[in-house]
Amino acid sequence: MNAATRWTSIATIAFVTACVDADTDADPEIIGPHGGRMVLIPAGSFDMGCTPGQESHCQFEGSHETPVMPVTLTHAYYMGETEVTQAEYEAVMGTNQSYFSDCGTDCPVDAVNWHEAAAYTNALSTIAGLTECYMCREGACEVAMSPYDCDGYRLPTEAEWEGAARCGEDLLYAGSDDIEAVGWTDRNSESTPHPVAGKDANACGLYDMTGNVWEWTQDWYSGGYYSADGRTDPEGASESYDDRRAVIRGGGASSSPGYARVAHRFPHEQTTGSNEVGFRLTRTLP
Repeated sequence: MNAATRWTSIATIAFVTACVDADTDADPEIIGPHGGRMVLIPAGSFDMGCTPGQESHCQFEGSHETPVMPVTLTHAYYMGETEVTQAEYEAVMGTNQSYFSDCGTDCPVDAVNWHEAAAYTNALSTIAGLTECYMCREGACEVAMSPYDCDGYRLPTEAEWEGAARCGEDLLYAGSDDIEAVGWTDRNSESTPHPVAGKDANACGLYDMTGNVWEWTQDWYSGGYYSADGRTDPEGASESYDDRRAVIRGGGASSSPGYARVAHRFPHEQTTGSNEVGFRLTRTLP
């Protein structure tokens, strides 16, 4: 493998294998209280951002994908195999405000703002008897503690999201350089989300991290977040780049492929539940 990625072939194989058979007593997958499957993602290191092999595709002004940032995640974590579906959301919260409700209950929930997504994760933590990772009051939530110290369900950090999407590979999209194989975008979706897991999974067994709906991360957005010196267990920016905007990732059904790349970042107002914005669950390995 060339210098475009810090992962050697052996390291990539080890990373992917660990997603299925981690060298730990932990289960390689669990079923959350919402009924959805979650896949174990091992601790490890990767290069985050516009890696050399992707430079010709990263010319999106203002996306702030540079400098390439070496990241080390010292905690393994579970990641939702799919985006949270409309059925899973309604079963816990008693409502389904999705703009694309006609898509069906197996489609990802959308039109959920950051606070609603955080409240949903707290509800799952309560059901499971785990720590709530957010403090929520009157419809507004904030991070209660370091995500790596919380044993409950939560949104992924931006670094966790990209690490899981890449899964040890330096591909444009989550699982392939071919957008048609792994994602619903404006090329093939007719600008509407589709039922989850309708395209190929990436090497870690995660579906729809490319396209279908954008996914909330826990982190505030900052253009100066990336550091060439790298970060260990990053928790996101200490303050918002622009009026409390959080990072969304992965692109949506009406996005062009450029916005669905694993490296692309986008700021979104936390209080706005736009159509084509949903989320995926994460939980730090206890």
